[in-house]
Amino acid sequence: MTISVLLQTPRLILRTVTTADADAVASSWKLDAAPISHEEAKEKITWMFGNHEQNAPGRLVHLCLGIIQKNSQEFIGWCGLDHTDQTKANPVLFYLLKESYWGKGLATEAARAVLDYAFRELDLARIDSATAYENTASKRVMEKIGMMYLGLDEEGGHFFTLAKAEYFQALGRSNL
Repeated sequence: MTISVLLQTPRLILRTVTTADADAVASSWKLDAAPISHEEAKEKITWMFGNHEQNAPGRLVHLCLGIIQKNSQEFIGWCGLDHTDQTKANPVLFYLLKESYWGKGLATEAARAVLDYAFRELDLARIDSATAYENTASKRVMEKIGMMYLGLDEEGGHFFTLAKAEYFQALGRSNL
């Protein structure tokens, strides 16, 4: 499968990062921590490419896309799917934005685009997601994108899931 992914929404570009993005990756790899080195960023990009090469319809290892705001072309965060832990039944949706972009609906926009890609292009059967108990904003994103709340997970966080059939059924009824 191709390792290059490009998704667009009204306000965002979600794409595979390249070595040209090493500075952006270094400054935003862990948005809640100090930047990583340029060399470590290049290693992360190589790791992402290796994972993307293993992805195929019906099978996902890891898909990590940089989120770029269309207007400013600024690298503002990450969104994707992770299934590197094969003991988990399903891939897990994740998203992370720079704090200055919170509360603007951008996480919802990015997560919707990745869900659509997961079900249409990757042909995945089900996607899970979770958030810390106190992260009500992230919980709300999962509700807005149509994920079904299953309660608290083993770590005490909110746990969600969405099956491909439910996703397409909801699209027929609403503007998910």
